[in-house]
This record gives sequence, C-alpha cells and structure tokens, in this order.
Amino acid sequence: MNKLQSRIQARQTNHAFTNIRDKRLMENSLFNDYLFDLLDSLEQNLSAFLTDQNPESLHRLRLDIKKIKALLSCAEYMNQEKYDATKLKPLFRKAGEIREMHLNIHLLSSAPQPPKRLINQLKKEKNILTQQFIENGSGYIKLVKDFKGGICFPEIRWGKKRIIKFFEKEQKKTTKILQNIDREGMHEYRKKIKKMVYVYNALPKRIQNKIDLNEAGITKQQKKLGDWHDTYSAIHFLSSRPLPLKTTEYVFKLKAKEKRRFDKLLTTLIKKRK
Repeated sequence: MNKLQSRIQARQTNHAFTNIRDKRLMENSLFNDYLFDLLDSLEQNLSAFLTDQNPESLHRLRLDIKKIKALLSCAEYMNQEKYDATKLKPLFRKAGEIREMHLNIHLLSSAPQPPKRLINQLKKEKNILTQQFIENGSGYIKLVKDFKGGICFPEIRWGKKRIIKFFEKEQKKTTKILQNIDREGMHEYRKKIKKMVYVYNALPKRIQNKIDLNEAGITKQQKKLGDWHDTYSAIHFLSSRPLPLKTTEYVFKLKAKEKRRFDKLLTTLIKKRK
C-alpha cells in the first residue's frame, strides 16, 4: 500500500458519519483529495528530476500521470462530463523518451559482452534528451500548475449501479482485446487492467466492496506483462540500430526470451478468456 492509499484508508477509518449525505460528501472529497495528492506528487517528482536527474523520479512522474488519466476517465463516466488530460501528454511523452533510453542502456550494460561504443552513444543521446527536458523544465512546471488549477469537479454521483457499470464496461473492453490478441493487443490489455486498478484504489472502501475485482491477481499479472513489454520494447528499439556481431547475438537471445514470455502469457490469457 502506498502513501496515498494509506492516507485514504486513514480518512475512511477516522471519519464519523452523521447521515448518508455526510458519507457521500466525504467519499467525493476522498476521490478529489486522491487526485490532488497525485498532482502534488507529479509536481514533486518533476522538481526532483529537474534537480538530480534521478530516473526513478521520472518513472514515478509517468506513473502519476497514468493514475491521473485513469481517475479522470472514471469521473467522466460518472458525471457524463469531459475532463481533458491531453495537456499532460507532452510531459509524459518526453519523460518516456528519456526513460526508454535509460532502460535500454541498462539492458545493454547487463549483456555478457556489453557493446561499449553503442552504450556510450546512447548515453550521449540520453544526456541530450535530459538537457532539453531541463531547459523546458519551467514550461513543464507551469503546465502542471495550470492543469492543476483548471481541474474542478462537481460532486461525483457515487451511485452503486453506475460505478459497477463503469468496471463492467472496462472489463468488457479487456475481454474484447483477448478475442484476437497480438503483441500490441497484449500491451493494450495491460494498460486497461492497470487503469481499473488505479481507479479501484482511489475509491472509498464501501464502494470497493461492491466491485468484483481481483486487485492482487491483476497487479501480479500486469507485473509479468510489464516485464515482457520492457523486453519487447528493447528489441524493437535495438533492431533499428547498427549493432556489432556479439550484440546482434544477444538481441537474438532476447527475441527468444521475449517469445517464451509472450507465448506463456498468451496461454494464460486464452485460458482466462475461456
């Protein structure tokens, strides 16, 4: 359980309700608080990366945005009102470019015979991307602050039937993906199940109890999907680069590893479909 979830659980435990209206107001406040906690976290992780360039801050920054987008999607469905998160897209994309470069450098460095020349080239490219990111840092900070200032929710209508329908709709989307799944579909499936978990964790306990969601099972599954996708993305990235013979052999082994993981996951997901 992370700090944000702990804070929500504490608020739910410590709050005394005088009537149903009180309960619903508190539930709405919990959801809004969770969203703004994520926006605060996004600001903090952005500032941290601009200060020390720690890749973990970049990872947390992107995770914050994914969760924010998931919560806004739920709010849209519940209120039948549009909440646009596209303003955060440039920040998410540029952070992703640096993150991908960092992961590929780490992967190549762990090869039996690391291609030093390629690694050095990628490090130079990563440094250029990082410097560009830092130079645009004040713009990204303003972007987040403006986005945060522009978010204003009315009271969310926490109807039991409606929130259950939201999850049923999302689960139908995942089932549809499983009907004819390929590698891109598997990545899309992972994004969908992560979205459900992000929303579920933001909900009041009373509402969570009414939703049929195996959070622990999904979290375990998406971790395996994530490990597979990191390998798949690295192969795609490295295949576009001129590689020395030894590294080419390493990439062939990575492809075999990726295929084994994909086939195993595919078998599991096909069983789930049935």
